[in-house]
Amino acid sequence: MSLWPVFSTSQLLLSDYIQHYGLMRKVIDGKPEPVGPRHSWNSPHWFSSAVMLNAPRHSDHHAHPSRPYDTLIIPEGSPMLPRSLPMMATLALFPRRWRKVMDPLAAKWAE
Repeated sequence: MSLWPVFSTSQLLLSDYIQHYGLMRKVIDGKPEPVGPRHSWNSPHWFSSAVMLNAPRHSDHHAHPSRPYDTLIIPEGSPMLPRSLPMMATLALFPRRWRKVMDPLAAKWAE
C-alpha cells in the first residue's frame, strides 16, 4: 500500500491550517463577510513561491480563484507569515512554539 495519499493529504491540510490560522471573518447580518486579502497568510519568500507554484500567495488565490498560479500576487497590506511556508509548516508541528509566534500576529489582525 502506498503512503502517498496520506502524505499528500497531510501536507495539504497542514498548508491550509498555516495559511488560515487565527484569521477570522466578521459576521455581518448573520453572514460571514466576503473573503478578502486579510483572511489568509501570505509569504513573500521567492524560493518557496517558485517551488510551491505560488501557494504562499494565498490571499490572491482566494480573491481570484481562476487566476493562473504563475500570475498570483501578494496584495498590499495582507497578512504575512514571518518565515517561508515550509519553515512555518515545520514550526506548526510544535504547537506551543507555533502559538507563541502566531497568536500575537493573529491578534493584531483581529483588531
